[in-house]
Amino acid sequence: MKIQNIIYVTTLAIGLLTGCEKGMVEPLGKSSMITVAKPIASSVTQVSVMINTNIKGGQNGEVIEKGICWGTIINPTTSSTKRSTGGGTGSISETITELMPGTNYYLRAYFQTGYEIVYSENIQFKTINYQLATVVTNSVGNVTLIGALGSGNVISAGGGFVSTRGLCWSTSTSPTTSNNKIASGSGTGTFTGDIYALNPGTTYYVRAYATNQAGTAYGEQIIFITTTPVKLATVSVVSINMIGKNTASISASVTADGGGTITSKGLCYSASTSVPTVSNANYTNNGSGIGAAGSTLTGLTSSTTYYVRAYAVNSAGTSYGAVTSFRTTL
Repeated sequence: MKIQNIIYVTTLAIGLLTGCEKGMVEPLGKSSMITVAKPIASSVTQVSVMINTNIKGGQNGEVIEKGICWGTIINPTTSSTKRSTGGGTGSISETITELMPGTNYYLRAYFQTGYEIVYSENIQFKTINYQLATVVTNSVGNVTLIGALGSGNVISAGGGFVSTRGLCWSTSTSPTTSNNKIASGSGTGTFTGDIYALNPGTTYYVRAYATNQAGTAYGEQIIFITTTPVKLATVSVVSINMIGKNTASISASVTADGGGTITSKGLCYSASTSVPTVSNANYTNNGSGIGAAGSTLTGLTSSTTYYVRAYAVNSAGTSYGAVTSFRTTL
């Protein structure tokens, strides 16, 4: 055989073998008979979305996996976050959850054969943004001269996280966190807070507040008035009804309690000081509350001048009536 013929035969054999090897590899696009519909997004919330799509065509068992994949960057792949719905063709109807509020997402459907992964067109959707929290101002109680106890309730976090909640107050309507405030924890649920450093006898406005990613929300306004300071009680001038050698019958009364409870009342008297008090003279205790404070004094010294006046005690202190003098008989 001539050398030229040997070279030709060898070259032809190599070409035939090479052609057979290429024919054994499935070319990209074998799955072109399978179609994947562009997904449709619906029922978008702050954290979820409903996705519907359809994959059809091809041979039985050709699709070994189908599903959807998504992310915040265009053209997500199965290396991104994905949801597989099994093998075979057919419709896909899935609710994706645990999304972030107010975020743009890209999503594609996909199917995988033994040869390749095919994706649908991109769709884009945006979850609903964070909403203000829902907060209620519950009540204000335990009102004193300079303080009160307020309470509130964060009913809903608005899809976000309530980082701080509390109470704010002012002598003007619609107080905000720019006014006086006290923080009371975080998250949803009920809470209380001390409203403090108030002025006695003053009208205040208070609201509960809650702050999340969307901003600060406020509850309804509640109006309350701090208590007024307790004043000294009002005590009448005594009346001398009867004077004896060692006794004297004297009338008096407490006519006003000054806004506080009268804890004791009576007469204080002395022969040695013209200004008797409960600390420097004799005195009687004739009960509590407003009303009569007089009594009959006994054990007096005859033919002696006494000074007497009524007194009453409340939380503001001890008040006294005007001093009256009398002289016992021989």
